[in-house]
Amino acid sequence: MSQDINQPEYLDDTDPERNHDYWRQDHGGVVTNHNGVADQLLKNNELYNQLKGDWSRTDWNASKNIRTTTGREDGKFYIKREQMNTDAVAERCRLYRQAAEQGHPDPLAPIGEDGKLTWKWMDLPNVVSIRISDQYFGGMPWQALKNDRTLKAQFYRVVQQEYPQYVCYPGGKLPIPVEVSYPAKVGEQKFFKGHTQ
Repeated sequence: MSQDINQPEYLDDTDPERNHDYWRQDHGGVVTNHNGVADQLLKNNELYNQLKGDWSRTDWNASKNIRTTTGREDGKFYIKREQMNTDAVAERCRLYRQAAEQGHPDPLAPIGEDGKLTWKWMDLPNVVSIRISDQYFGGMPWQALKNDRTLKAQFYRVVQQEYPQYVCYPGGKLPIPVEVSYPAKVGEQKFFKGHTQ
């Protein structure tokens, strides 16, 4: 018998809680039967023995502008991503910002709260987005970060501070609606911890 999802208790005003850990690239932890494909592959001793030495593999994405190299060197796995069109994206952002500052409207831009057209905020290369996610948000991708208002604002602050060439908004300063602190890099302490003995 199927469960009816149109019951009143499913229609209350509370938002569902999101577990952002599902979006992370590396779950880690104890290998169980429920950790997914990667952990099942690690249980394969034959495959594990093949991957023990140093190796690397390079491949391109479908549009042939991102080269991803994965491998193992000195016993450590690595992923290296190179995007070939970052200069073209930065130039596109510069031209967009220049046109916006001259007052040219963008018909594809989002509509603001006042009902008028606004401008695109940023045009970020995938590799830069992944780099920010890895350095500041523990590998949580932009697709997950933009669901949380604070994390989204912190992401915008990092882009504005460290990658201003990809900001499309006129003046180069994003109108971030929430005042948030600048995020600390993964593994760094943002505030003074006190004396240790």
